[in-house]
Amino acid sequence: MTPALGRLKRKVREAVAICGGIDGAGATADRSRSVAGDWNNLNHPAFPPLDCALALDEVAVSQGRVPPIVSGLARELGGVFVPLPDVVADPETLAGMVMQLAARVGDLSRQMAEALADHVVCPGEARALLDLQAEHDAASARLRLALEALAEREG
Repeated sequence: MTPALGRLKRKVREAVAICGGIDGAGATADRSRSVAGDWNNLNHPAFPPLDCALALDEVAVSQGRVPPIVSGLARELGGVFVPLPDVVADPETLAGMVMQLAARVGDLSRQMAEALADHVVCPGEARALLDLQAEHDAASARLRLALEALAEREG
């Protein structure tokens, strides 16, 4: 097993534990106890298929936790999993501002990865990144102002 698969296997084990162990993971994913046990066994090469991995991670989300399997996959791909608030938010609400800020971080990260693909950031790419950074900074400033206004209310 490669180091990356070993790290992912540990994330699967974390998801199995969140589901209440092998029996809970099997029931959650509608698989047998022995199949879930194979997923949980560091020495067994089995991983849950996508539908089962999503079901296991959904239990973590329902408990307010970060879903371990998708977070592990994102990390192995050089990224992070950022949960968005589960609301339909007006951009002027705190939730809306957080979603806007998260979107700006994603845009900036994607563009930076593209710019660095050839290990050189040319002037045109730098200007585009600066524009995205300005959008990020503006979204961050709006959120900061809203939070500061709330903090001042309490005195």
